[in-house]
Amino acid sequence: MSSMNVAGPRGVTYRSRTMRQRIRPAFTLVELLVVIAIIGVLVGLLLPAVQAAREAARAMQCGNNLKQVGLGLHNYASTYNGAFPNNGYSWPGGYPSDYSPLAKILPFLEQAQLQSLIDFDIYMGHPALADLPVGLQEAAGTRVATYECPSDVNATLHSLTMPSGASIQIAGTSYSMNQGSGLDGVFHPGNGVKSDGLCWVGAKVGFRDILDGTSNTIVFAETTIGSGLEVATPTPAMDVRSNRATANTGINATLAEAADAGGFSGIESFISGWSGDRNHYWLRGSVPSGPIINGRLTPNSPVPDMVYGSSKITAARSYHTGFAKVAMADGSVRNVTDSVDRAVWHASWTKQGNEVKTVTSE
Repeated sequence: MSSMNVAGPRGVTYRSRTMRQRIRPAFTLVELLVVIAIIGVLVGLLLPAVQAAREAARAMQCGNNLKQVGLGLHNYASTYNGAFPNNGYSWPGGYPSDYSPLAKILPFLEQAQLQSLIDFDIYMGHPALADLPVGLQEAAGTRVATYECPSDVNATLHSLTMPSGASIQIAGTSYSMNQGSGLDGVFHPGNGVKSDGLCWVGAKVGFRDILDGTSNTIVFAETTIGSGLEVATPTPAMDVRSNRATANTGINATLAEAADAGGFSGIESFISGWSGDRNHYWLRGSVPSGPIINGRLTPNSPVPDMVYGSSKITAARSYHTGFAKVAMADGSVRNVTDSVDRAVWHASWTKQGNEVKTVTSE
């Protein structure tokens, strides 16, 4: 439609209403850039809030998982005359048949069908000498949602290359049972030696043995699943949440004291490489990748977990910011900050230490 001028009063000419409606001013480049900048600022403000809300939800689910694991232990104990699940049983002249406590509480987590795949009479064999028996491989490769923290970035199936060279898929866990404080020098969870904690091969520990009080004693602690990446050299240093340091000497009090005194620099000379299989194996407890932990290192310690054979110095670890979760023997779940006092932390791992302060009292 062509434009049309209309004469108004006193000779003033107006454009027709049709033409006035068709003329629309456009955005200038400056205005467009300002709008884009404002949107960018809003997105920048919104994304951290969304991520924080998602992490809060994941942390809440993690706490619920630990709660369920703790209640599963309570129900197990109610069934077995107050006894806690242990780390398997010794085997004459061989490596212990180390069925983990997590394998034993499955029916109390609505996982009876999964436990039906486990024949506890099968000898598991030495992990460095014998393949996992075929009858246990399906169970070992089954993920259990309750055993995995939603924030754990490596919560997935991982490959296990067995001594024969065959490879199978195994499932891990973000939660480990309390072997002890590590202050008593017991670092191997499978040698049948009693510790100041709750779980080892052949352990016969129950509620009656926790003289410090069930609300003051950790029974399960959060820890992270390994990335699967193996590094055969001490450098570069790896993320301590996804890798453990392989020690070039046996795990003992001297090494632990070096970590206490010097942090990472104190144990750096003892590192020969890095293993990525931490907590890959919920089925087996004594193997290096099994879910048994000591509390020698404080939560999310910058000092890496150290492993030599099946002996370990470990820490509770998580992908939550500034804390790791623990389940107490009374069934409660607590967040323990990375800055927790070392003595208070260690006191929470002992069952008969007679300590006054634990993570519950902080």
